[in-house]
Amino acid sequence: MVQVSPLAPSLAEVKKKASQDETAAKLAATKVSKPAIAPSGLSEVRPLSAADLPEVAQLFKKTFRPGVNVPLQDIVSYFMEVFLDGPDHDPACPSLVHVSAGREVSGFIGAIAQPMAFGSRQVRAVHACNLMVADPRRDSMAGARLLRSVISKPDFCFSEGANSISRQMWVTIGGHVTPTYSLKWIRPLRPVAAAIAMSAERLSLLRLLHPVGALADSMLSRTESPLALTLPSPVAGYTALEVDRQEMVEVMRQLAAMYQLRPAWTPGQLERRLEHAEHMPAFGDLVCVKVMNRQGRLVGGYLYYTGRNRIAIVLQVLAQEKASSAVFLSLLRHAKEKGAVSIWGRVQPGLLDAALQARCIILNGGFTTVYSKEKEILDAVARGDAVLAGLAGELWSHFVGGLIGPKPEQRSRSAEDH
Repeated sequence: MVQVSPLAPSLAEVKKKASQDETAAKLAATKVSKPAIAPSGLSEVRPLSAADLPEVAQLFKKTFRPGVNVPLQDIVSYFMEVFLDGPDHDPACPSLVHVSAGREVSGFIGAIAQPMAFGSRQVRAVHACNLMVADPRRDSMAGARLLRSVISKPDFCFSEGANSISRQMWVTIGGHVTPTYSLKWIRPLRPVAAAIAMSAERLSLLRLLHPVGALADSMLSRTESPLALTLPSPVAGYTALEVDRQEMVEVMRQLAAMYQLRPAWTPGQLERRLEHAEHMPAFGDLVCVKVMNRQGRLVGGYLYYTGRNRIAIVLQVLAQEKASSAVFLSLLRHAKEKGAVSIWGRVQPGLLDAALQARCIILNGGFTTVYSKEKEILDAVARGDAVLAGLAGELWSHFVGGLIGPKPEQRSRSAEDH
């Protein structure tokens, strides 16, 4: 054993200690009320702390980013920002970890605070996400304990994109599956190019065939073949205008107000979510559009990503009922003009008829699940009078379309090192 004489701490150690003290101070200033503890032998469920983040990040990387070269510290920093240190963290409804008998983090569930309004009153709501368990076979009840604990605090809890296992957990503990919100729509805009682009998602070399697809679609569009999948004519009297992120904040607030159960974003929360949404390397560039009628009134709006392989992904689309078809068709045409060969998004019930009229393909998009003890809230969801996805869910976060590799500046430094 080598003995080291006590010396004055190095500058690096001083900085590390200052960072740890700052994190500790932030957490100490936040009065975190403990959720219901669910013991199993010596295991427990408790609120997430900063000290848990390295283990949680490792579990996230193993579960959701296997084989992806994303620095662990980037995941740690993002979890800290979303789940502990920002407007998406509600101390009364915290994210939770499952701790094994050996005091290791063996499971996690994220709780993204989503304050909501139901009619004229405020509702404490949480979007549950990133449910993961290190070894489900060894501890088959860890996921259920986490889920049961996270739904015990808010008035309303929901999740989107759940798989069959998570779906069954929600149903077992008294939750509900909402079939309409569990759908996604897909609309090929250039059918041959779309088929090539979808194939290129699995085999990147097929991207070389993009020019062939463009030529084939150009020839097909000159025919009257139904295979051309020509878009319906635009609805007269509506204008689509691209806007910046700041203006889109107000557009989304106004349109969400049409629903009985709707997001009541806290000051800065929606702005921050859009800021996150703008940097999504897996999806492409974010496009923000508002739709106005002849009288210059706002009737709809949408946000979508231009797409990798030119497959556009919709973050949010909202519209007044009378303008739903016009707004949805505007979205399809706008994306096509931007060069998209195909586009998809989650179904908003009020726009399902518009999607069918536009000859979209409707598929299961992962189950949207909800839990509440208030029947009136569940009734609003059942009739489609609620906003539960997009900027109200988790699609805006880097858990979905980010955290897929080193940041650009990190890649540059790495190249210089070599």
